[in-house]
Amino acid sequence: MTRIYPIKLSISTCFLVEGTGKILIDTGSPGEGERIIQALRKRGVELSDLSLILHTHGHSDHCGSTVELIKRHKIPTAIHSSDGHMTKNGRNDHLKTTNLTAKLIKPFVDKPFPAFEADILVDDYMDLTTYGINGVLHSTPGHTKGSISVAFDNREAIIGDLLMGGYLGGQFFPHLANYHYFIEDVSDFNKSIKKILEFKTDHFYSGHGGPITRESIEKRIHLLS
Repeated sequence: MTRIYPIKLSISTCFLVEGTGKILIDTGSPGEGERIIQALRKRGVELSDLSLILHTHGHSDHCGSTVELIKRHKIPTAIHSSDGHMTKNGRNDHLKTTNLTAKLIKPFVDKPFPAFEADILVDDYMDLTTYGINGVLHSTPGHTKGSISVAFDNREAIIGDLLMGGYLGGQFFPHLANYHYFIEDVSDFNKSIKKILEFKTDHFYSGHGGPITRESIEKRIHLLS
């Protein structure tokens, strides 16, 4: 059975996922590599135990410490092909804000990060059993064109920044489903919400706040126009 261990970082959350193998999903902002390493060691895991670093999308608060980690130990990295240019350039695409709060925080989160070229560019679907994880990667664009979600065999999923838990980046009421501050494409977002609700999933881990229940998404998230 798959086990998910959130690692809370300065403004986002990354995840150690364990099955017969171990992978890391996302790496936080720049300069958080050591914090991640120490969190892994508390679980008895070293970087050399990881078979993959998978990124939910190409933003600086989710890819920022990848270079720091792979310099310490060479681990294969993966990202969706539509977001690969961001990690290659070390810069976010234009962030499309959804509200006033988003406009206010944008200057603090829209920063460059150490660039890298991912070893694996994924597309719309990927089975992770090769890496010892009973999970399936799905393309779920909306927050970015290359955003992905991963559904696991334990009725849990990691959805990156498709949604946010609570308010102020999950500082308040983190288990309430909420719209993220930045949505690149509303039509894609609507399709992706429908897709994740088709997963056989009860709990959804997000990059900010969470985990979010299926019931909370169904009650609080409506398709956008």
